[in-house]
Amino acid sequence: MHDVFIHPSGQDDNLGDSALRAGLLRAVGRNTYRFHVHLEGQTSDYLAGIPLSGSDVVYETQREWATALSETARPIYLLNAGEVNPRPGHSFPGAGRIREMRRTRDRDGVVIAAGIGLKTPSTADSVDFDRTLRETDVMSWRDDVSRDAAGFGDSAPDWAFHLGSQPSAWAPPDERTLLAVTLRFDRPWPGDPWLTAVRDVASRTGTRVATVAQVARDAPRAVQLADALGGEYLVAASTRHDDLDSHVRSVYSRSLAVVSDRAHALIMGATEGAYPLGSATDPNKIRRLLDIAGVGSLTGDHANFGPRAAGLDSELPALPRAIDSARLQLQALTQRIQTAIEAHDA
Repeated sequence: MHDVFIHPSGQDDNLGDSALRAGLLRAVGRNTYRFHVHLEGQTSDYLAGIPLSGSDVVYETQREWATALSETARPIYLLNAGEVNPRPGHSFPGAGRIREMRRTRDRDGVVIAAGIGLKTPSTADSVDFDRTLRETDVMSWRDDVSRDAAGFGDSAPDWAFHLGSQPSAWAPPDERTLLAVTLRFDRPWPGDPWLTAVRDVASRTGTRVATVAQVARDAPRAVQLADALGGEYLVAASTRHDDLDSHVRSVYSRSLAVVSDRAHALIMGATEGAYPLGSATDPNKIRRLLDIAGVGSLTGDHANFGPRAAGLDSELPALPRAIDSARLQLQALTQRIQTAIEAHDA
């Protein structure tokens, strides 16, 4: 039994944060792995989205988790996946993570950093990336821009692409009756031209607008959007992340496309066969996360949403191949992780 140490924390009400960590844990495996997890401060809603089993160990405090790491022979250390925001002029990772990674090395363990992305790649030149990160057994970024800015490691799509339905099970485009829409609560209202363009897409494709909220704080914005677009806000049965995941995937599986500035709404939509129409005040982050999977061509700012969305019909046929390709990249990354672990077993 391999002992895997990870602290898969994220924003407590953000389904995307638990989904990408769930993708990582499910990819690493289950049969011979026991996860040692520290999730201090996370609510039961968030925990419901993290796939743990009866053999896994959940620690109430960071101190208990770190003690177990230091007492385990040949541990496997997984750096938490997701967005990171190292400060210019400072070291990354922080001192605590560096100590944990060095402790793993001291115990003849394996250090894996797979699926992290820089919030602001343009500042990477002024960040001191510690040698513990550069010398991990596997180092993979979740977008090409982060990899190029850091100057080391490889890249593969976000772990959330690992989840979702198989393209062979998707409903065909002509049976999809919804146009899913969800926007961040903390960005400016997109304005009348954008609303008109979204209504035009729904009219042209014979779909009806359905709004959802993958982040609890987005719910008031989803209600506003439904009213402004003449659509319907579809609310989940609860805020538990497993319930919310099932709910939004059900909506996306019936949607021709997803219109959003939430990266993981677009990714999860794509993995259920709904083409990602990324639209944001600043689309750089979501474009990076979609481009590596080959589904970012219709993503941009709010102002040019209409002209971009006109290309939906021509892009739809390529979506199944793109998702298959993204998952093959993640399978290759998973194999690299397993190979690194097996090499330490030899």
